[in-house]
Amino acid sequence: MNTNNADQLKKNTWNVVKVVPENHDTHSLYLEGSDEKFARRKAGQFASLSIMSPDGCSDPHPFSIAGAPEDPVLRLTIKKAGKFTSAIPDLKTGTPVKCMGPIGLFCKDIDNKPKIVMMAGGVGVTPFLSVLRHFRNIKAGNIVTLFWVNKTMEDVFATDEIQEMTRDLTLRVVYCLSRADDVEGYYRQEYPGVFYEKGRLSGQILKRHGATKEASFYLCGPPPMMESALAEVGRLNVDQSAVEKESFTWLGKG
Repeated sequence: MNTNNADQLKKNTWNVVKVVPENHDTHSLYLEGSDEKFARRKAGQFASLSIMSPDGCSDPHPFSIAGAPEDPVLRLTIKKAGKFTSAIPDLKTGTPVKCMGPIGLFCKDIDNKPKIVMMAGGVGVTPFLSVLRHFRNIKAGNIVTLFWVNKTMEDVFATDEIQEMTRDLTLRVVYCLSRADDVEGYYRQEYPGVFYEKGRLSGQILKRHGATKEASFYLCGPPPMMESALAEVGRLNVDQSAVEKESFTWLGKG
């Protein structure tokens, strides 16, 4: 192996700092490394992760970077959905992994958008969390509405942090709960910028919370959710081709 290849391998090798549970099936993986490319990352980008073992590296899996670009460590928030992702909670501090990136153009130039509508399905919220954490760090003045679709509140995570963000930013958060029997009990008077809606995201819900065609629309989630959300956005006379999209799914093995 020549010196350049050895240096590149070292840059791609990161160490696990910690693994923190976010809810019943989702964990945040914190990584520390020395690849200077990640120091120049933008909110909304993703990384390719491989787990190393005596038998070699696993197939690479893509995950959005959930932490802010300013964070000194890399934060990937990962939902258990197969053999590879189910192994994440068992990674120990100091374990080496292979991490490459940053990759992607999702949310490119979002800092320059005065009014933003984010539509997320499940763990597809992670690139938006990166943006919001970035906005909080820079004290951004963008007007942002986050619509986050989940089955129940048990599937939601980072709730305390997001609630506090509604105080730090011009941010409205709307939780759409497709299997909730009652949402009234979730409201808290001290967080007037946080709302709860029963059912999936609809054009009526979008309109009720101030989404208009003048906003810049961003969408990330599983394909069925994205297809449905695009149809509902069309009810606002928004050009669906103008919606910036990131499909949050992995078609590889494991």
